Formats: sequence, C-alpha cells, structure tokens
Amino acid sequence: MAERSGLSRAVVAAVCLGVTAVGLANTYGDNADVVALAQRTACGSGSCSYETLRQESSPLSQSFTFQVHLTEKGRERAASTDVECRRAYVLVGEYACKVTSGGVPGADSAR
Repeated sequence: MAERSGLSRAVVAAVCLGVTAVGLANTYGDNADVVALAQRTACGSGSCSYETLRQESSPLSQSFTFQVHLTEKGRERAASTDVECRRAYVLVGEYACKVTSGGVPGADSAR
C-alpha cells in the first residue's frame, strides 16, 4: 500500500510541475505570433497601422490595447481597440483573439 501512495504522490507532483511549466511558458514565452494575430483582429480588414498602448500576459490569456489608424478611401480613422486572446483549451491549443471594446467605427472586421 505504501508503494501506491509514493507513486501517486510522484504522479501528482509531476502533473503540478508540468502545469506550472506550461503556465510560465504562456506568460513569459515568445508571443510575437499572438501579437500579430491581435493586431489583425484589431484592424479587421484593410491596411492599418498600430501603436501598442498596453500588453498583459497571464497563463490563461493575453490582452492588448492598440491605437489603430485605418486609411480608407483617403480618409483616416483612428480608435483605441482592446483585444483579448485565449487558447483553445485552458493552457494549450491555438490562440483565438476577439475585440472586447473599442474599434475603428465602420471598419469591416474579421472578428
């Protein structure tokens, strides 16, 4: 019985260490692809320029605020846009981003 107890403790410890490692990678890992996805989400369609105002990372999601400048038909529009990106599953999977507030008025968005 003591052998099972020691084995189960080792398995639980390994799972906890694995979850911690994945959470740290989500928070402090390279997120260039997530930033690019968030910028595309903030813009919608068309050509935009971005200025990053805020960036937050946690094990479960990443949040951004962009100042987006969109030029359409010779007119420039600008707005502050908040974007949140989350993984498909709690700590793993591909990121999907959505606009949570703001956005360029009248822009066709691929949200």
